Amino acid sequence: MIVELVKRSVLQCFCHSCRAPLAGSRRSVPLKKPKSGRGGGGGKNKKVKFITTEIRCQEESRGGLRYEVILADPVTDTPPKPRPVSPTAKTPDIESITEKMIAAEERRKTLEATKLNELKAKMGRIEEAAKKRDEKTQEFINATKSALDQKMKIHTEKHEEFLGDLISKVKDHLEIVDKHRQSTTESGDKMTEEVRNSLEERLRTASEQREEHLRKQLERLKEHAESCARVREDNKQKLEKLQIIQEQIQSKLKDAENRRSIHEEKLKSKLVEHEKRCEMARQKREQLLLEGNQQDMEKKTVTASSG
Repeated sequence: MIVELVKRSVLQCFCHSCRAPLAGSRRSVPLKKPKSGRGGGGGKNKKVKFITTEIRCQEESRGGLRYEVILADPVTDTPPKPRPVSPTAKTPDIESITEKMIAAEERRKTLEATKLNELKAKMGRIEEAAKKRDEKTQEFINATKSALDQKMKIHTEKHEEFLGDLISKVKDHLEIVDKHRQSTTESGDKMTEEVRNSLEERLRTASEQREEHLRKQLERLKEHAESCARVREDNKQKLEKLQIIQEQIQSKLKDAENRRSIHEEKLKSKLVEHEKRCEMARQKREQLLLEGNQQDMEKKTVTASSG
């Protein structure tokens, strides 16, 4: 049943008004001629075109359910799409090349300016760091010197107080010794001599310790000054290296400028040669056109004479 419905839908029009016969019975059933108009004849025959838009199939089940199936898409006569036209190749002009060269020159100048600004900023940062380092070292030297001076002052004051106390004690002791010496002769003299020797020994050891402490402090200050000098020398070497790098950059920029000028000259010479070739080709084309026109004229004259 489905096959028969598909066959009828393919071979018969869906309008159901023209009642076109099936394709299998067209040969057996002759087509009727259309009726003429009022005059009884001379009217043109109307042609009917059968165009299948869609292939559909309908079926109804026993339970009363009906459904429709579309077996193919509608056929539409779409016009062909036009082909995209390929863009013609453009020959380079002198104006566009000069504009590109000017833009390249401006980019090069901006690049050089940015590089120089970066170098200046780097040099400024290095100088500021060197200044800050020198200021910090000077502040450290001044602070250590003031601290050492304060310590030495306190130490000398304590030493003087200690010596004053010792001297006062020694005086008191000498007075006691003198009193005892007056009472005793030899024993008293020996005791005073021992006490004097012990005091002199203490004073000598105290002075030696003070001199040793001062010597150590001076050595530390000398070492700090030497380290500061080394740091300053390193900074000078870094600055010299930066100057050498800047000189190398300048030389590279000069070489690039020279190469750019050579490249521009080559481009100009190529453009001149290209223009010459174009002019020669134009002249040849005109000459060929003239020769073709002359040949056509000669052919026309020959045909006219022969006729």
